[in-house]
Amino acid sequence: MNDDEVWYAVKQTLSDAQMDRPVEAIEQRGRARRRKRHVFGMAAGGGLAAVAALALALPVATGSGPAPAPTGPDNQAGAVSPAPAGDTKLVSLAASLTAENASLPGDASLIIEKVDVRRGTVPSRTRYHLYADSGEVYYTEARRELPRVVARGENLGNGYHTRGVAAARYAATGDLAKAREQMINSVYDEGKPPTAAEQDLMEILRRKGAASPPPLTDEDRKRIADNHLWVNSVDVLSAGGGDPKVRAGVLRLISTIPDVTVAESTTGGQPTLTLTARVFSSEAQQVLTINAQNGVPITAVMDDPELKTFFASTFEVSRVTVADIRAGRF
Repeated sequence: MNDDEVWYAVKQTLSDAQMDRPVEAIEQRGRARRRKRHVFGMAAGGGLAAVAALALALPVATGSGPAPAPTGPDNQAGAVSPAPAGDTKLVSLAASLTAENASLPGDASLIIEKVDVRRGTVPSRTRYHLYADSGEVYYTEARRELPRVVARGENLGNGYHTRGVAAARYAATGDLAKAREQMINSVYDEGKPPTAAEQDLMEILRRKGAASPPPLTDEDRKRIADNHLWVNSVDVLSAGGGDPKVRAGVLRLISTIPDVTVAESTTGGQPTLTLTARVFSSEAQQVLTINAQNGVPITAVMDDPELKTFFASTFEVSRVTVADIRAGRF
């Protein structure tokens, strides 16, 4: 990465940080170009898209300095803070999913999402997302186009979902504190947060007057970490939500976020859990409803009074084979 690329990327990051509200993209390791974020949101190709899981603008490591980014259960690099005590409802459901030993059918997850925009500028529509277990991601808003998109190899995957799914699977039974770090850092290249040099450069640019965001407090860092954990974890429900172990890991991770409340509910006559996330700098909140027995997402709502957006989504999650989709058998 040359100096011009660093300068441009840092300026973009600081500019976004000054907005003091959620944005739809996270700057990736100081890169000049933005990586596509496949999140619960209104952007094309975005995750399960039932909720607009917008990330806070400035990606920083948790704690007072660069955070470790373990890539597996045996990675012991750096100290990892203990994970907070988890919500008991989510922890209990995660435990029951982890106990499932059935073989996983198919080789991909198909997400069909119907978005009902009630306030905002984006039209309501149906979206089709195919997440292959091997990491490929395909997207279209026309059902008949999905086989062609797959056949043409229009893969939107960039490694982010692969890292996120791996973090979720590890979280199902592994060290939850390490799993949190893995999931938080999954959007960065190779799962590594900004280096100390990149963070120092940002400070130099602040002093030069390129931007003047207020210094981050410990509370800011905690809020940003929880925001990233929610965004990435919920997004993984689309990339690997057909796998009970992935759902279990996601539930364990979300259970550690203090600003996510969980309530028992009923949806369409079936027992559900309603998760309400308030992990943003604005008044936005996201509500995700999941099946109380298997953790599969059912509905989701995004409400952001500041951005004057409100939309609700329902979605279907199923296991399929890429070959069947390519052949139009779905």
